[in-house]
Amino acid sequence: MLRNILFQHIERRLNMKCKYLGITSFLFLSTVSGYGQSEDKLGSWFIYNGFFNLNPKIELFFETQVRTWETFGNPENFFLRPYFNYNFTSNFQTGLGLEYHKTWTYAEDPDDKQSSDEFRITLQSMLFHKIDRVSIQHRYRYEFRNVDGDKLQRTRYRLQVTIPLNNKSMEKGTIFLNTFNEFLIDTEPKLSFSQNRFYVAGGYQITKGLNFQFGYLTISRASTVHRRLQFFITHKLYFYDK
Repeated sequence: MLRNILFQHIERRLNMKCKYLGITSFLFLSTVSGYGQSEDKLGSWFIYNGFFNLNPKIELFFETQVRTWETFGNPENFFLRPYFNYNFTSNFQTGLGLEYHKTWTYAEDPDDKQSSDEFRITLQSMLFHKIDRVSIQHRYRYEFRNVDGDKLQRTRYRLQVTIPLNNKSMEKGTIFLNTFNEFLIDTEPKLSFSQNRFYVAGGYQITKGLNFQFGYLTISRASTVHRRLQFFITHKLYFYDK
């Protein structure tokens, strides 16, 4: 009896520490996303994320994006990102990704645009936990990049918070808030700040495995700030009985 009471007390203390650590970290990270000179274009990111869960341990993930310098035109980037993920527990996942990126410079005349090709290998780990109805996600990535023959490396950390508003969980018909902050740090050829991304969006859970988000993203670099609308579809399929 005494042992159970002690364990319950320790568990409550740990949950409270995680709660305050997560909230404090998120508020701190969110304050650093507004420096540099803002560009005068409002671009867009059109995103599809597909999660294909083969069994409780193995997940295949596929992402594709089209990014534009202007809201509905002037292409900036296109990429494909397949991932192989392994769930060690329900709260910890690690993965390996192979990516291809095509990027274009900004130009009013399409004939003046220049492009680059990037091939990327990415190592990723993710931690998940909940505080009441609030889902918190920590994502760690390390990227080995080859941009037109230049070998680069980068690390990144993202803290994401998702809050269902009209239901206690992400069931069909749920309206939700999603927000994140992400640091990106170049590590090769030298250690330097790359960028910071802050995102806030509203979403709707169309079915159990399909939702749509519409949001606003700020990308802060040392000298510029880019602002982007996001149109985001997330699709989850389970090939086993949960």
